Amino acid sequence: MRKGLELVKKAYADFELARKYKETREYMTASMLYRNATEKVLRALYMSSKRREPPRNASVEYLAGQTKLPESIYSELVELPDETAELAEEENLLEADDLEATHNAERMEYTRTVSMHDAVRRLLEYAKASV
Repeated sequence: MRKGLELVKKAYADFELARKYKETREYMTASMLYRNATEKVLRALYMSSKRREPPRNASVEYLAGQTKLPESIYSELVELPDETAELAEEENLLEADDLEATHNAERMEYTRTVSMHDAVRRLLEYAKASV
């Protein structure tokens, strides 16, 4: 289970770095780091409960479902947006000349980052007691 503990430590590092990016309004970077932290913690919880490595390309939803998370944490995690699709859309909006569209994209980034911060913080607290 040493690898699981290492993953949780790395997730904490990602979380702290994401928090710093969030404070400097670098929301896209913060969101990606929160997602990385989420995946690391879920992999650690999977290894702790299943005593084996999770599948390489396992989704957040799959890992969350396999780890018997409390419903409140599970529902938050599976509702987190998938950055891949949304970031492409937001980058297009941020490059647009339309000031209102740019402002809306920034507000979406901020909202997503704040919700991800809270969800990952709760997940890390749960993992600390479980791994």
